Amino acid sequence: MKNKVVLFHGRASSFGKRVKIAPLALLHLSSFLVRDGFEVKIISDSLYDDDYIEETLKQCEDSVCLGITAMTGSQITEGLKVASLVRQRYPGLPIVWGGWHPSIMPESTLQDPNVDIVIAGQGERKFYELVKRLGDGGLNSLETMPGVSFKKNGQVVLNDEFLIEDMNSFPPVPYDIIDVEKCLNKTEYGNRTLQYISSYGCPFRCSFCIEPVVNRRKWVSLSAERVVDEWEYLYKRYSIDAIAVYDSNFFVDKKRVVDICNGLIKRNIKIKWGNVNGRIPQLVKYEEGVWELMEKAGLKMILTGSESGEQEVLNLIKKDAKIEDIYRFTELCKKYNIKILFSYMSGIPWSNDPKHNEQKVNQEIKSILSQIDKLLTITNKNRFMIYAYTPLPGSELYRKAVEYGFNEPKALRGWSELLYSPEDIFQDTGCKQKWITYKQLKLITMLEQYIYGMMDLDARDWIMQDINNIFFRLLFKWSFNLGNLIVRIRLKYRIFIFPVDYWLFVKFRKLIRI
Repeated sequence: MKNKVVLFHGRASSFGKRVKIAPLALLHLSSFLVRDGFEVKIISDSLYDDDYIEETLKQCEDSVCLGITAMTGSQITEGLKVASLVRQRYPGLPIVWGGWHPSIMPESTLQDPNVDIVIAGQGERKFYELVKRLGDGGLNSLETMPGVSFKKNGQVVLNDEFLIEDMNSFPPVPYDIIDVEKCLNKTEYGNRTLQYISSYGCPFRCSFCIEPVVNRRKWVSLSAERVVDEWEYLYKRYSIDAIAVYDSNFFVDKKRVVDICNGLIKRNIKIKWGNVNGRIPQLVKYEEGVWELMEKAGLKMILTGSESGEQEVLNLIKKDAKIEDIYRFTELCKKYNIKILFSYMSGIPWSNDPKHNEQKVNQEIKSILSQIDKLLTITNKNRFMIYAYTPLPGSELYRKAVEYGFNEPKALRGWSELLYSPEDIFQDTGCKQKWITYKQLKLITMLEQYIYGMMDLDARDWIMQDINNIFFRLLFKWSFNLGNLIVRIRLKYRIFIFPVDYWLFVKFRKLIRI
């Protein structure tokens, strides 16, 4: 029986250089296989640079199957490219897809000729059992596997039974099977930052999110003791000084957070941790003693979805949050020296009336800008990200988007073209979202990619650390400071027309691939 499995992780964005990040989903997927002696080859652009697609083809020669993970967007493009090449070279090799998009739309994913099997939802144990069955009996042995759908004699067989398992029953994530040095990066809070996941799912009901669809609002997590054990191992094994936490919602269980912090302090594990996703309504209820503990334990950055400056919007998207909590949260983070990555969303579908939609979206943008102005009076240390709403299949708001004019892609490849890159904004091809105008989409993208990006001086300083040539370092600093001045003038006077500077920014960013 073959004992090698190949797993492919495509680029999540078609814009910019490769992202130095550990392919966490595939590492988690490998845990049972590695424990039982399987050889697992994980391939991503962060590990193999520009040769990662050719490396995938080479490794598939003697593999049990090829596994591909994909979110809606560019990862589907790369996954289909690799799957097509593998299909041509190894026509009998099973191709298994998993991740967010196949989990939401297993049937339409399976209709593509480059997909044989789909795993929906939590995949660690499912994929392990699948690999063993493929080695023993092929596709004929899959009928009884919950959450595993496949094609048999050209027909789609769906096994949609829901299953979510306690993560503490899983083996440790096998970081050692990849070149971790290629995944370490510099962040605002560390020079050797490694990525990590400690929980799965989210219990909340945001109508734009697909978590309620994939995980049925369930949340499971590693115990505090296990998290501290694993962070200590990574700290000592790879000499890291920071952890980037990629949980969907880290702060669900306050006691677990407290126990993690106490464990880090007690063991003298001197690392910083950031990128930690949390909800403002929960965090503002944490006592100040907990905030003091988190600061002492090394928490440096929280990612949160503030989403809007209007209570009406928060209610519509079922955020279960209050506008006033955003300001209280900002004050707390300032007091305890924690940076915030604020995420906003604009351009949601309101009605079938284009004029009404245009007015509402303009109001959304105006309220977001006004709120950010107020937040900047509290502190200028935070970062603000504004995205155009993207209809993600399966979510509650998605159904409204379809009702109000969104043309749902009919094939898997169509979903790869759903997201916009900054370069698309300078090619007026219209909007896939019918309730938002091209002008509004262009402004939202400009605000996210350029305006608020250039205002983050912390980002300037840590990017400069990666530039070894002193001349280019000074040139970058001068250019960034000039851009910072321009965007502040644009924001102060709300001047967003004639964005020549934004066009130059996009071209320059592509040229040097920052």
